[in-house]
Amino acid sequence: MSTGTGDRRNRSRGQDAPRLRAGLRSALAAVADMPAIVVSNQLDVVATNALGRALLAPALGEGRSNLARFVFLDENTSTAFYPEWDRIADEHVDWLRATAAQARRDRALHRLIGELSTVSPPFRTRWSSERLRACYPPRVTVDHPLVGELDLIREDLMPVADPVLTLRVYTAEPGTATAERLSILASWIQDSALDDRADTKPA
Repeated sequence: MSTGTGDRRNRSRGQDAPRLRAGLRSALAAVADMPAIVVSNQLDVVATNALGRALLAPALGEGRSNLARFVFLDENTSTAFYPEWDRIADEHVDWLRATAAQARRDRALHRLIGELSTVSPPFRTRWSSERLRACYPPRVTVDHPLVGELDLIREDLMPVADPVLTLRVYTAEPGTATAERLSILASWIQDSALDDRADTKPA
């Protein structure tokens, strides 16, 4: 399991970064055969299991840990990764809008929204719209650079003791091509870990 850093370091003094309780950390570690991440109310990826990091590798590359920054500030990569990019973009804006309604004095959140509004016209257009928040299906499709298209079911679990964190688990229907491709991705992770251990053995 790994913890996110990157963008969380930019939070303002006086706004503590979300901390991962031991219980939530254990819950994440227990989800071994499915991709899982812990995401904050600002869409910072706070922690992942191994399969979650492999699944979201394009989004978490280059020291990046914020999903909204990935979607709106790296459109070339994010539109290739998310075939239904417009829906994902709408979801991310609605997520941040809901957070802003509950955390009106969060300077880090306002800084994130200001950055996205300044740099990304698609974000700015969505943020300024007055449309009602939609109810989105729990499915997400990604085009993974290693295993191809994955049609995933996304479950967001919100721990009572951690109101600003969400445990997000991705699953696949049994017997589908997506389930097979997730197994391939998991095998690739295991093979990479074995190679890494072999490389660190003394000659």
